[in-house]
Amino acid sequence: MGLSEFIRLLEAYRDTRYLFAADGVEHEVRIDRRNPAAEAWLAGRGAAGAGFVTADNPRSLLASPAENAAARQRLAEAVRRRGADSVPHTGAGLDGAWPPEQGLLVLGLPVAELTALAEEFGQNAIVWFAPGQPARLVPTRLLLEGLRPDAGAD
Repeated sequence: MGLSEFIRLLEAYRDTRYLFAADGVEHEVRIDRRNPAAEAWLAGRGAAGAGFVTADNPRSLLASPAENAAARQRLAEAVRRRGADSVPHTGAGLDGAWPPEQGLLVLGLPVAELTALAEEFGQNAIVWFAPGQPARLVPTRLLLEGLRPDAGAD
């Protein structure tokens, strides 16, 4: 991917609302922002942090609803195998240009393990948030490899 495409992708992540419901309350997390209520919920669960992970639309290429649903099921199974707690989440862009993606807010796994999990499902990044800190985009190796000058060459 070229630099301009990379920048557009980063802007799309930044302009996405990461939504989850827990204990009857809906929360919105945004990159580079804090959400004290979501942070308090996380701290109340005893989690040092959590990551939004999806299996939808690997490598930011639209997949069919059936492909996404099957990938989501595999992601849920992978999270269960790791013994982590999770709640469903939706990632929805502010402009509506990209269809909302479904995923999991995963608690109890370190950032490195979450990015490795995301890579298994062809994802470019996760969004991590923790009490007392703004949410941040954490790229996977796949996103960074896409920036290499020879990326996409045969």
